[in-house]
Order: sequence, then C-alpha cells, then structure tokens
Amino acid sequence: MGEGEQTGYVLGRGHLSSMRLNVQHYLWKEQLGYLLHPSIPLNRERESGFRIADVGTGTGVWLVDVARQLPTAQCHGFDVDTSKAPGPKWLPPNVSMQTLDAFTDDLPEELVEAYDVVHLGIFVLVVRNNDPGKIVKNLFRMLKPGGYLQWNELDFGHRRVIKADPTAYTPHLTALLQYVQIWEDSLGPKGWIESLPDIFSRYGMEKAKLQRVKMSEAYMKYDNDKSLSAYEEFSYAVLDQRRRGEGEMLRELVARAGEECRRLDLVMSVDMVVAIGRKPG
Repeated sequence: MGEGEQTGYVLGRGHLSSMRLNVQHYLWKEQLGYLLHPSIPLNRERESGFRIADVGTGTGVWLVDVARQLPTAQCHGFDVDTSKAPGPKWLPPNVSMQTLDAFTDDLPEELVEAYDVVHLGIFVLVVRNNDPGKIVKNLFRMLKPGGYLQWNELDFGHRRVIKADPTAYTPHLTALLQYVQIWEDSLGPKGWIESLPDIFSRYGMEKAKLQRVKMSEAYMKYDNDKSLSAYEEFSYAVLDQRRRGEGEMLRELVARAGEECRRLDLVMSVDMVVAIGRKPG
C-alpha cells in the first residue's frame, strides 16, 4: 500500500499540486461569486474576537483571501500537513496555521466553541464509508453558539462532458473516465454529499441547506485541465507506489485524453456544492 493510501490523501503534495489547488480556489470563487455564503451574517465581523477557521486548509489560499476581505477577523487554518501553506513570515497578520486532523477523537479544548465561522472544502477523497459524521461532529463543536458551518465539495456523481461536435468519437476520454469511475467507486459511496444538510441537522445544526453550482462553459476548459492534473497526481502519489506499471499507464491515458480534448474541443466538469448550517444559540 502506498503512502497516499495509508494517509487517506491520494493526490500530490508538491508545488504542482499546490498550483492546482490555487487554480481550483479561483475557479470556485469566480463561479460562486463569494468566499463565504451570503446567508452567513458578517455584521459582527468588526467586533473584537470574530474568528474564522478553515479546516483542511491546504495551501491556505481560501483563508488568505478571506483575511484580505475581512481584515479585522482572526483567521486560523488547520490541516494534518501545513507545509503547502505560506510560512508565518508571508501570512497576513490576522492569519495563522496549526496542525489538526479533522477526524480526531480528541479535539483540543481551546478549539471548542471558539469560532464564528468554520469552513471546510473538498474532502470527497478522504471521507470513507459514506459517513462524514466524525468530521461534522468536530466542526460543530468548534462553532460558537450561533456560528455557521460552510462545507464546499465536489460531487463526482454529477460530472459533465460537453463536445463541440456532439457526434465526436472520444475513445481516450471515455477510457479515462471509466478508469476514474472505478477509482472513485473504490473509495466508497458518495451519497453523503447530497445529504450534507440532513447530516448537519442530525448533529444539531439548524437552517441547513445545499447550493449546487455548475461550472459555466466559459470556464470548463480550465476545470478540465485541473482535473487532468489531479489524475496525474494520483498516478504518482498512489499507483507508482504499487510498482505494477499502473501509474505509467494512467499517465499515458491522461496524455491521450488531454490531446483528444484539445483536438476535438471537449471539456469535462464536476458540480460544486456548498452546504451551510447554523449552530443554535
């Protein structure tokens, strides 16, 4: 079993992976039109002690962007590995990073009821057994009474392929998507994504809702390139560790599918969903 399979994270951790995550952030920001959902009230943002947590912060780009928009808020990023984020010297004065496992059974006491807003994004590849309950429980505990949880996610069950010529023959892209589907299925069911509002409610939240957003056609080429990059990362991070030649095979498949996309003007994209919930109080 490769390191990625052991840790639960099956994509890369290098600079190219960081670039993909940063591109993904700006694509989402452009398509959603916001960083924090409009239903989250920010009237207390200028008060002393307004705090935002970003769990699974990755490169920290979402948090740094929020901190720029809300300069009086204290913004804290958490991840099992904060090495992708800027070091303290390069962070805005209202941003800090800290190591934390979202699946922990021992949430530090200083994080309990400490945040007005808790944000989390793209855990689709690490949630197992169709159950994000342990994460939701921890995020709920981190919220102050009256605080809001925002979970941004990719819904692989809603993937689109658009062809400039609907009759185009696309054997390489079809083969790649069949391979990707097998991989995604091996990680377990993804029905929990559509059910996030119900799961939020089960753990005590109110006003839970889900927004679904499709990438606009003008941006789907960029989203397509981002997805192809993720598949290549998976080939290196997991498949190469198995030493069966699968990584090289997938990279060849990605190259052929990418060339096919360029030649035939094809794009693919996955729906974005944003789930919101409020802790009573």
